[in-house]
Amino acid sequence: MNHFDTIITTFEKQQLQEKEKTRNLGVIYTPLQIAKFMVKNTFKMYLENLDLKNHSKIDNLKVLDPACGSGRFLIAIAEYLFVLFKTFNDGESTYNLKKKIIENNLYGNDIEKKAYIISKIRLLNWLYSEENINKNYIINQNTLNFVKLEKLIEEYDLNFNIFNEDFLFQFKNHNFDIIIGNPPYIENKRIHNPEYKKRLAKQFYSAYKLYDLSTLFIERSITLLRENKGCLCFLTPNKFLAADYGIKIRELLLKNTQIREIVNISSLPIFKRISAYPIILFLIKTPNHTNAVLIKNSKTISDLRNNRWIEVLKFKQELISSLPSKVVPVSGDVELINQLYSRFNSLAESFKDLRIIYRPFGFIDWAKNSKYIKLKVSSDNDLVLLGTGNIKKYHIDFNKHIKIAHKKFTSSYFQYNEKFKDIWYELSKEKLIFREIAKNLTFTYDPGLIVNLTGLYFVRVPSLNTNQIFSLLAILNSELIDNVFKSLYGTLHMSGGYLRINGSFIKSLPMPKDLPESLAQISKIISFLSQLKYDLTQNNEFLKTKDIKINVIDEHLTFFQTLSNLLVNQLYEITIEEIRLKKILKSSNNFPDIPFKFFYTYSDLPQYRTYTEEELCYNFKQIENFHQTLISQLYC
Repeated sequence: MNHFDTIITTFEKQQLQEKEKTRNLGVIYTPLQIAKFMVKNTFKMYLENLDLKNHSKIDNLKVLDPACGSGRFLIAIAEYLFVLFKTFNDGESTYNLKKKIIENNLYGNDIEKKAYIISKIRLLNWLYSEENINKNYIINQNTLNFVKLEKLIEEYDLNFNIFNEDFLFQFKNHNFDIIIGNPPYIENKRIHNPEYKKRLAKQFYSAYKLYDLSTLFIERSITLLRENKGCLCFLTPNKFLAADYGIKIRELLLKNTQIREIVNISSLPIFKRISAYPIILFLIKTPNHTNAVLIKNSKTISDLRNNRWIEVLKFKQELISSLPSKVVPVSGDVELINQLYSRFNSLAESFKDLRIIYRPFGFIDWAKNSKYIKLKVSSDNDLVLLGTGNIKKYHIDFNKHIKIAHKKFTSSYFQYNEKFKDIWYELSKEKLIFREIAKNLTFTYDPGLIVNLTGLYFVRVPSLNTNQIFSLLAILNSELIDNVFKSLYGTLHMSGGYLRINGSFIKSLPMPKDLPESLAQISKIISFLSQLKYDLTQNNEFLKTKDIKINVIDEHLTFFQTLSNLLVNQLYEITIEEIRLKKILKSSNNFPDIPFKFFYTYSDLPQYRTYTEEELCYNFKQIENFHQTLISQLYC
């Protein structure tokens, strides 16, 4: 390792060790293999429509990294340009060619002074051979003296185009042919200067809601590109493709650019220190939007380097405008999703009285409101307190502890208070509940017993009767809608494959025109069997005398869940017409109507109703008989 290499390595090591500072600045170093991949493919995109015989256009290329950090992208760009220019300037010396690239073609900027200096050091290291490097600068115990480093750089009399400015406000250069980089990942809430935030909101269209600073870098960079041919490639968090805050930047991209490729590398463990899931975005600044968008998914850096793709999607850019909030999908059957949205209204459009309730007692007052949590019922108006982990698909896990304000609660109630009477009216009515964080869409029915402080959403549609709510439950729990959701919002995944599911996303899901009675009855059956199975596995004594076995429950559950998914597909008209399924869907006369109750007494509230032993056995027998009847209808 030569002397300049040591300086660069020391700087990057120190930056990564200053974890708190690094997070605040959004400093993330791009692996060199990814930087080279981005540079190579951006130039390929830029050069595809360029006359390579016109040397002046190539010689005068202007390439910018707007957040150059320690100069990793600058070197990857410089190396690519050197190979490109060498073909046209074979007689020119290596030194002169490299110097020309640094002084005429290469531009960089970083808001941090130290990074700005190190970028110059890295370019000097590239320009000179090891023998020619000035070795008078001494590193004393890995401590970098940046004043001396600046003086050292001046000794080389090199005209750098590297700037130490606020890219969003101070950077004035423009008409770049190519902009490549890894902009800072800083959430709006981590920008602590209120005046600076006001300036951002005034200056940038994409400074919307809980935006990330990286989206503003995209907007600013687009304005600096040459019209009709300028190319951009950013390594950036994927959230802006689907999150609410990203709608403004998505509008700008759809209006002003061709989105050529999105390489989804969010599954790569590139940024272990932060919860960022990156994509590589390739686009061209042009008003011509007839292009196809190519979505690629890569699981390893080796696959990325060798152009091996796990999955590839291709769809017209104009299709994105027809999707809710102009979300950019990165997986799934995009054409199918487009068809669904062209034929069906969203949940919010279908039910004008829809209410989705989240954190009903305040956004951050969990500790203050914990005083209303009681272990015993204090009045008939109390509600059962549950958390995210208690809600499962079609049933409730009453045994799981709830954590609120660093305290654990189990089998708890939220005490009624007059100041909550308005929201209490909503919460004490029948509703659907879904989890904010889950691997799949997870909905269950609530007759009006459940309350929550955070982590759950409540869906209220007053105009729907009980059967219609159960029909809606089957639709929202279906494989089809789960796949639609993941295609649209899967980029917002968290570690472990968990999704962040919020109310605005659920409101946007396509809804069929009808909520059939038949689907409602099947949904009730699935709810019955799901809760029964859970209670039986939690309490071995429960149903001991009733001769109902888990494996039998599983057989019924598998059948009715499969049937429910098939019927939902029929509702959305996406399967080949199946007469027997359509007949089942349209008729509910022979369906058992299973009333909703609980099996096990987890609550003392009078409205918490449980089956008698006779009711339970009767309903289970009805389900068994109905299962056999349907099999004969479907397969005979």
